[in-house]
Amino acid sequence: MLNVICCLLAAVAGIEDVNLRDFPRMNGESDDSPRFMRAIAAAPDGVLAVPKGEYEIASMLYITNRCSLLMHPNAHLKAVAKMDYVIFWDGHSDFHALSVFDGDELKDPAGVFIRGGDIDGRGLASCLAIANSHHFTLRDTVLHNGRKFGLRVTRETGGHLYELVAENVYAKCTMSGLAGNVGIECQCSDCHFTDCIVVDYTVSIRDCGGSNRYTRCHVWGGTVPPKGMSFREWSEYYAKIKKLDQAHKFDAAVEKELLAKGLPEMLENSIAFDISSYSSVFDGCYADTAVIGYNLLRGNNARIVNSGFYNNPRMGLRKSTAIVHKSGSLYVDGCTFTGGAGVEKLYEGTGKKLVWKNVHAERGDHMAEDSAKLSAQGK
Repeated sequence: MLNVICCLLAAVAGIEDVNLRDFPRMNGESDDSPRFMRAIAAAPDGVLAVPKGEYEIASMLYITNRCSLLMHPNAHLKAVAKMDYVIFWDGHSDFHALSVFDGDELKDPAGVFIRGGDIDGRGLASCLAIANSHHFTLRDTVLHNGRKFGLRVTRETGGHLYELVAENVYAKCTMSGLAGNVGIECQCSDCHFTDCIVVDYTVSIRDCGGSNRYTRCHVWGGTVPPKGMSFREWSEYYAKIKKLDQAHKFDAAVEKELLAKGLPEMLENSIAFDISSYSSVFDGCYADTAVIGYNLLRGNNARIVNSGFYNNPRMGLRKSTAIVHKSGSLYVDGCTFTGGAGVEKLYEGTGKKLVWKNVHAERGDHMAEDSAKLSAQGK
């Protein structure tokens, strides 16, 4: 098995055209941004390999020559100055058109990608933006501490993108002071997000495009401590009350002590899935501990299937609603919604344009009864 793994790694490494190690810092350079940009410029329509290491980024890496990035899992790109994004990948062509041309030659750069790496905004920058492509693959990438966004699939440079495939993307905040940010935002259409995990961004996943697919995406919060506590203090306190809970000793006195600590910072105003898109599907997704699980404020034809909601009572969140449905049509099928603290609401909305079937709801504040009413209403 080891030989097989080594062969696979060698095969992946063999696709590189340029390696960052061949582009050291030059005299007078105090960060790694200039060497990155030299290496990127040397690999148009190619692949830049980024070895394991710590890389200080003081100015945004703006990629416009369709260079793909193949990064070691422990290639840590960390912002050391304020900027919009650590990396902005922009196909930089007229992707509004059906096809892309280089002069008179038809080009179809459908294999471009970013793979691996730990992109850390450190509260100074958003982590990654992707724009302008007819197909793009993002895989096995970590997005830490984005100031506004972890990942933004964006139209902000005026172009168009579809068919982004994102797999095993892990977005997480590990520092305080970032309340109000978004883990993954997709402004574009026809994209697929599979096995993506977002931890402690205020809005975990925001979909404002159309016909996007989210499969087995898990979002949750509560690791960033309440104000006045360090990460270690909160982590150790949580471990203590978890043991009490497992021993069936999580009583009223323990709960009172927990609530006196205050709410973990990123849970305030938190939304797991913020949906203002058309015909997007959330299949096998899990909204785990947020003020709102699935928030449909605009858009239409949203489908939530085989998905779940839960509120972890050990985090101290005592106001939580599984689904807020203010407008548009919504289809909910085969889901399980559970209230952990006994206060959770199942549904807030008019009930219009709602199909509700095969839903199991329990605990919370009359969640089972409310689910039965919604099911009967839809018949």
